[in-house]
Amino acid sequence: MSGLLDEVLTAHGGLERWRAVTAVTAHGRFGGLLRSRFPGNRMSSVTVRVDLAEQQAVFHGFPQQDQQAVFDRGDVRIETRDGQLIKARRSARAAFAGLSGLRRNLRWDALDAAYFAGYAWWNYLSTPMLLTRAGVTITEGDIWPEAGEHWRRLEVGFPPDLHTHSPHQTFHVDAAGLIRRHDYVAHPVGGWARAAHYCNDHRDFAGLVFPTRRRVVPRGLGGRTLAHPILVAIDIDHIEIET
Repeated sequence: MSGLLDEVLTAHGGLERWRAVTAVTAHGRFGGLLRSRFPGNRMSSVTVRVDLAEQQAVFHGFPQQDQQAVFDRGDVRIETRDGQLIKARRSARAAFAGLSGLRRNLRWDALDAAYFAGYAWWNYLSTPMLLTRAGVTITEGDIWPEAGEHWRRLEVGFPPDLHTHSPHQTFHVDAAGLIRRHDYVAHPVGGWARAAHYCNDHRDFAGLVFPTRRRVVPRGLGGRTLAHPILVAIDIDHIEIET
């Protein structure tokens, strides 16, 4: 395991604590330009439970208050609150590609949104434990100067069976070992969708440390970012931990 990854795990609660946790539920607010693609209530407020071992996430109250959206290892479905199936889509990522994916340049249906939000939130809430999964490769990159600091970088490769934004991603780490920036290409949106995801206001919840303020902005060539538009804004109010 990378020495820098060891530091990151320690700063976010420690590997032993992460291994003891089975699920995480986050309560917060979601905004930014991407939210305009979401149907129904547009997920303005979020309650999402993710299973750390499995690639699973459940959004309560989306796309309607009396429904829930489920991401389950690449498949998605919309259910009633008591689990009765309304509609479903298998291998949902494939629906973003080819001629059938052209519609998604303009609007998403509830199953599109459930897939994108599902894998994204599962990634966000399982990081940095996510980086220890089988098949994930880690190398330490060059130092990156930003905000008057010098951030170290983890260059991460993800295996094909793990649902995430892109096969290669970069995590920027500050002197305290906290992840402060996360670079990726949001492939379901498009191969051009280079993003920088900033992580701030880290807080401790039952021994695990999470950023509670996330902002995603466009990333240009050379890694430089634009202040606007804000593509995604996530503010976390509370996180519950299950062991």
